[in-house]
Amino acid sequence: MKFASFTILIGISLCASICCPGEDDYVFNNTIIKNDTIIQIENNSTNFQVDDTIYISTVLENEQVSTNASIVYLTDFVSDSPDSFYYYYINLYKETAYGTYALIELNENALETIDGETFIDYQSLIVRCDLDSSVFRNKFGIKLLEPGTYYLSGSLNYNTEVAEIIQISTSYSRNQGITIYSKIMNSGDDGRYYFTVN
Repeated sequence: MKFASFTILIGISLCASICCPGEDDYVFNNTIIKNDTIIQIENNSTNFQVDDTIYISTVLENEQVSTNASIVYLTDFVSDSPDSFYYYYINLYKETAYGTYALIELNENALETIDGETFIDYQSLIVRCDLDSSVFRNKFGIKLLEPGTYYLSGSLNYNTEVAEIIQISTSYSRNQGITIYSKIMNSGDDGRYYFTVN
């Protein structure tokens, strides 16, 4: 009886291994770039007046260097469709009377888009960089309506860093991905770009 059970189990196992193919090996390659020269505040300004506009420019050159020192072309990671772009989230914070920083919820009236598209997703801004020749660009402004101390940053901690890194991604991928980590130029070690509105 034990021999018959054993034989039946072996037969079923062999049949299952022959009839049911294994899972396809799905290989998804992700290229990582770290570049802190992509996003810049116009004139590196840190002092503003109420009703001034702070302008944020993003310039993603097509040729980048990955963290493993390979030359990478950003256009290789997007389709030829006009709906292919790179994007990231950025947040605006304001210092409270308690000495902490609160995420500011903006509305569309506070935004001035010059290149690309910038829109609000809950409390964050989504910055879309569209292809212009061989460069992905975006430029937008935020009208500053109240005095105080502010900062702009991303919200991602990259590995063990404590910085608020901006993660730039693409809207399209083939079986490969790309992630670009960046801070605003001239921001502090924490990834925060501080400025004052008087």
